[in-house]
Amino acid sequence: MKIIMQRITNFMTRSSEKNRPYGKSFSVAFRTLSLLFILFTLACSKPAGEIGAIVQPEDTKLKVFWTDTAEVYAYSKTYDTVRTGGLNTTLLGSLMDPTFGLTVTSFYTQVMLDRAGYRFGDNPILDSLVLQLRYNGDSYGDTTSMLTVHVHQMLENFQTDTTFYSDIDIPYDPFDYANFTFRPHPHDSVAIGEDTIAPVLRINLSNMSPALGNFLLTTDTTIMDSNDVFIEHFKGLYVTVEPVTEDGVLVYFNLLSSLSEMIIYYHNDEDDSLSFIYPITNVTKYASKYEHDYSLGTPEFMAQIIDGDTALGSDRFYTSGLAGIATIIKIPNMHSWSNLGTIALNEAKLVLPGNSEDTILPPPNYLSLAEITDDGSFAYLPDDHDLAYFGGYYNPDFNSYTFRITQYLQSLISDPTKTHNGLYLITRGASLYPNRFVFNGNDPLTDTIKLHLEITFTDLD
Repeated sequence: MKIIMQRITNFMTRSSEKNRPYGKSFSVAFRTLSLLFILFTLACSKPAGEIGAIVQPEDTKLKVFWTDTAEVYAYSKTYDTVRTGGLNTTLLGSLMDPTFGLTVTSFYTQVMLDRAGYRFGDNPILDSLVLQLRYNGDSYGDTTSMLTVHVHQMLENFQTDTTFYSDIDIPYDPFDYANFTFRPHPHDSVAIGEDTIAPVLRINLSNMSPALGNFLLTTDTTIMDSNDVFIEHFKGLYVTVEPVTEDGVLVYFNLLSSLSEMIIYYHNDEDDSLSFIYPITNVTKYASKYEHDYSLGTPEFMAQIIDGDTALGSDRFYTSGLAGIATIIKIPNMHSWSNLGTIALNEAKLVLPGNSEDTILPPPNYLSLAEITDDGSFAYLPDDHDLAYFGGYYNPDFNSYTFRITQYLQSLISDPTKTHNGLYLITRGASLYPNRFVFNGNDPLTDTIKLHLEITFTDLD
């Protein structure tokens, strides 16, 4: 570089002496040589990324590595109940999933007096009794399926100050006041006389028998003077559907809508067109019931879920909402990473790909991932502070879910005494969302994309 610079200087000096006073030829030469000087200077510089690399001793450089071969495996099992009491949305329907088997969703609900102190007048005669439920517009499954709904009178009331779960079971009269077959129309408005209202399902409770309507019409006036006394007198309704044998659909209803109510139509000696409303409100109690028959699923599914063959999770495993299927994920060898020296995890991603052969029904929008504690309960992972970072969203481009669990895995490396009981994976919002998904295991038989960890780490030693 010094020789080149010296030659440039000498040439510029000779040119300046030869061409004094400064004429046009010198000006051209000067500009040319200035450009050459800049180009040579740039040619002899190092890229910014290499500055200091020569003077840094080789044994002091940080070593960053990436791997996707850390051991991880999973298997699925049924999980306990989910809370269903007090939710403003409920599900009614039946779904036959060729993989997961049968699901039936039902609900119990109280009704109350629209106004206390009401009188039905002299000689009230029943015209009809209708249970009206407001669709909320959502469904899961095939809405062209036919459902048969059954409505029973509850024999016992909801327990006071009790949290209600998906296995709720309240005794009811076996007589069915509905036996009504319908096809859901969650988006179609309904004409009632000269009026048109938002989408509702109307179930006539007097076609099979007038008994329930007459029971209400003949209620003692002292009972009609108090909602508390009335709810104790008429304990409520159990609404369920007949199990389907194929296809089917689960339909969402908004029980807190002003259109969700029981209506009695009647006439008396004074008027021939009367009605009274029994609304469902946030004062009344209601809760959903979810039932699953996994014996109607595929043999592979039954062997893992019913028989408990956890080894089958290496091929595929499962999740579903409505107190359905959960997954246990184990990462058995993270503690041994501490034997490698001082390891700092830059990023650790748990990648959960879907099975390409089973995409029959929509997947969950989100999944939840928690740590299983020593007492069998669940705790938030340290990475679960921001969903945008933590993950768990369904990626339709890759038919997969991804979680960042960097801090959790680092805690296993940094503290070899910390117990790893596994991670617990379920559908987020499992109290309301039935969505299911089939994952590839860590050694799938058919797909090439498998359950795995992607870890970027730095060796600080």
